[in-house]
Amino acid sequence: MLMRRASALLAVISLMASMLGLVVGVAAPASAAARDGVCDIGEFCYYYNSDNAGSISDFAGSVSDYATTQPSCYDFKGAGAGQGECIKNNAASVWNRTGETVRVYYNTGYGGEYQNIGPGYKGQLNEELYNNNASHQFVGTEGTDSGARSGTCESGEFCYYYNSGNAGSISDFTESAGSYGDAQPTCYDYKGAGAGQGECIKNNAASVWNRSTKTVRVYYNSNYAGTYQDVAPGFKGQLNSTLYNNNNASHQFVGATVPGSGSRSGTCESGELCYYYNSGNAGSISDFTDSVGDYGTSQPSCYDFKGAGAGQGECIKNNAASVWNRSSKTVCVYFNSYYGGSSQAVAAGFKGQLNGTLNNNNASHRFITGTECPVSEGGGGDTSGDYAQKVERVIQFALSQTGQGLTYSWGGGNKYGPTYGICCSPGGLDDSVRFGFDCSGLTQYAFWQGAGLDIGTTSRAQVSTGTRVSMSNLQRGDLIMWGGYPYTHHVAIYLGNGQLVEANVPRTSTSVHVKDVYGGDFGVRVSM
Repeated sequence: MLMRRASALLAVISLMASMLGLVVGVAAPASAAARDGVCDIGEFCYYYNSDNAGSISDFAGSVSDYATTQPSCYDFKGAGAGQGECIKNNAASVWNRTGETVRVYYNTGYGGEYQNIGPGYKGQLNEELYNNNASHQFVGTEGTDSGARSGTCESGEFCYYYNSGNAGSISDFTESAGSYGDAQPTCYDYKGAGAGQGECIKNNAASVWNRSTKTVRVYYNSNYAGTYQDVAPGFKGQLNSTLYNNNNASHQFVGATVPGSGSRSGTCESGELCYYYNSGNAGSISDFTDSVGDYGTSQPSCYDFKGAGAGQGECIKNNAASVWNRSSKTVCVYFNSYYGGSSQAVAAGFKGQLNGTLNNNNASHRFITGTECPVSEGGGGDTSGDYAQKVERVIQFALSQTGQGLTYSWGGGNKYGPTYGICCSPGGLDDSVRFGFDCSGLTQYAFWQGAGLDIGTTSRAQVSTGTRVSMSNLQRGDLIMWGGYPYTHHVAIYLGNGQLVEANVPRTSTSVHVKDVYGGDFGVRVSM
């Protein structure tokens, strides 16, 4: 009898708990009901179709591997097109209803290309991740701010406007973009309310506002190529006549602030080297704040005269008669591309003619710290000085490529700088459309430009350029090698104090970076 009464009591308690749970369930709002096929508050959601249509797959946390087949894969749960299909390489749009940035990756294990999805973002995956999603990671406040790709121009962003006068719909960015895409649903488009909303931004921007702390370079061609305009921090106004409306194809956050809002604007401002089309500092102007190894020879990709006057729009190569150096450094003007051949040292403040050899025979220029132009064969760097001086120049050239928005590119880079890569990488990726360095391309560039020394194009060639040293005996400027001698597979430059500079994953605009030493099997002290 006692056991029957106890059982009855337990049944009543269970019934009351169920009723109470039912009442609570009715009263509670929907939130983070993960993996039920509806996109609740607190979740990150994939959609099978563009424009947030089709079946939904919802998440409340990171997932490193979606798997590829049923019944073990993560699949689309909601009603609609795609229901039941695996989500890997199958998502077209997203909605981030969390309070964190979510990073969507091209590869499993949080690897490869990625797109930062800011809190509140609802829209397409970009061209590289569209139907190419393999993992995602909740990364907190890292990456984009709350408004990135939201259609409002917030602090820290670079923004295009569809119309002149900073009017019309806005497309906002916190990172470099090498290719905008040409058509919906994969192109970068205008997100904000107003004229142009939903249209692709490529060749479609009239004005800009740079609310970041870095100079942003807007290019005529995709992958950071062709004529460009440097947009200084704080600049708000029109793109120049070359880039205005119909000619913007990529942009790059390039780090250091350049003088004035008009670098590459056709006016000669403080801090710049300026070419003039005519003698006597007359005619159209082409202005620079950085060294350039090759001007190009034809439009639309050459460096051209931008200012009003005779010669406007013509390529500057072998076309300049006079100069004005308004920078604080000596600038060397060279007869050949990549700083080769005869040269003229243009002192800070000089305003006048190029000499008889360089007049209308200018092919490259370089800002230097000394007063005499380095003499080199085929455009190599300064070979003067002792070993320690060469090491410092090598390191400075390697560091100069950080913060330039360069992507990792298999086979990319050479003695003269970043290039397009090759197909195909060991992972089967076609890098022929990616502009940047691979690991040995960066080290080859640094040693050639910094010391005039060609150490070869691969890590296996570079392993034989000096004396092997142990990891415990590394010195500043040594190469760090990964892999057994001589079959190495990665190389970096040791900076000292436990840090290195390298070109490596992530394959994004931060591929050239400084980080703490990790791994490494031995070092090579290059003979210089």
